[in-house]
Amino acid sequence: MISIPLIEACVAVGGKPNKNISPLDCITSVTQNSKDVKDGTLFVALKGNRTDGHKFIKEAENSGAVAAVVEHEIENISIPQLIVPSTVEALGDMGRIWCGRLNIPLIAVTGSVGKTSTKELIATILESKYKTHKSRKNFNNQLGVPIELLRLKRYHEYSVIEFGMRNVNQINYLSRIARPSISVITNIGMSHIEMLKSRENIARAKSEITDGMDKNGVLILNRDDDFYDFIAETAKGKIISFGKHKDADVRISDIQLNEKAHPSFKLNGYSFSMPHCVGRYHAYNAAAAYAVALEAGLQNEEIADRFSDFKTPEKRGVVSFLKNGSLILDSTYSAAPDSIKASLDTLSELSRRGKRTLAVIGEMVELGEHSEEAHKYIGNVISKLNPGIDFLFTVGEYARFTGEKSGNKNWKHFKNAQSVSEYLPGILRKDDIVLLQGSNNFNLETIVDDLENTFGVYGK
Repeated sequence: MISIPLIEACVAVGGKPNKNISPLDCITSVTQNSKDVKDGTLFVALKGNRTDGHKFIKEAENSGAVAAVVEHEIENISIPQLIVPSTVEALGDMGRIWCGRLNIPLIAVTGSVGKTSTKELIATILESKYKTHKSRKNFNNQLGVPIELLRLKRYHEYSVIEFGMRNVNQINYLSRIARPSISVITNIGMSHIEMLKSRENIARAKSEITDGMDKNGVLILNRDDDFYDFIAETAKGKIISFGKHKDADVRISDIQLNEKAHPSFKLNGYSFSMPHCVGRYHAYNAAAAYAVALEAGLQNEEIADRFSDFKTPEKRGVVSFLKNGSLILDSTYSAAPDSIKASLDTLSELSRRGKRTLAVIGEMVELGEHSEEAHKYIGNVISKLNPGIDFLFTVGEYARFTGEKSGNKNWKHFKNAQSVSEYLPGILRKDDIVLLQGSNNFNLETIVDDLENTFGVYGK
């Protein structure tokens, strides 16, 4: 069990205690959730959109909290209150000293596309040999990352954490809190271009992942990415590159898809397969994870076993086999031009094998002034697919540009997901393959649910 003197914590968060702190008081856990408080817990009272943690300080005290971090003093509380300007920043400070006290090798993962799948894959590999902590779904921002750091235990041997961002200086903040030993940048795409205005600015923001690293750190980069050289200049220590590029340290070759679009490939000449994943792009996620695994001392055979077991995270390319013989590629979690292009390439390859293909493409959000351009880009991608898509359905105002640019003779535009759900069952045939991908706002996952309920599922 880790133990931090309360006085040290007070200094770390820049707190002003409302009463004297005993030098014997120590913290054995930190939480922002009053339901998780136990003896020795430091409770951090966060203000949220729905509730205010200051309302739960009495509950925390009754459950054994040793002290509370607050933005203003609460009356009738007997435990010390450490008053700070911002409890959010205090939470980050506690995450930093907690992580630093444990000194566990930490792997940070970011990128425009594939960061969650890559984070999950790295953790899956490391778990075969080490006691591994990984961040939970959506715990990748200025609140989520410190909360995940505070979940670290002394017995952990590795931690794998996803870093998300919406603007500059956010990954800088996370990196300086977590101090990664190894950082992975999957790629630089167009996600969040509405805020950052250009891919160069996105690359600059992603490169902030190195800000908390020291000269002994390792940066893992996509050698095929346009911004490889730009980001490599920020590295303080060792760089390991991956990709198809002839100079990549982890070189991808011989990517193949079987009849169900499950990929196999070679990394530095060694053969791997991912029978529970769909699409060629998983070879890139695997290459990044492979680089981490080698740094952690795993062997090819161990890595191959974990690749074989790995299942894609929910709604990120998950396959459903319907009882009518058709197949659904569910990528409804989120969308960006790069990820939709990768999904469409997979769909086209399946079409080459005599399958009839249908694509439901929802609008991509957070593209700002680039929205029309990005949706036309996807339409242009569709127009050049060989073989092409048999049916194209678009949802959302900007997605209409995709349909118009695609030249698909069987294109239909729908105002919402419900309209697609009502139309699709009437045309779906045995052996059809349906891709669904778009931003969360358009609820394309409801189409997947409706198709599964209508036809039944015999496997995923």
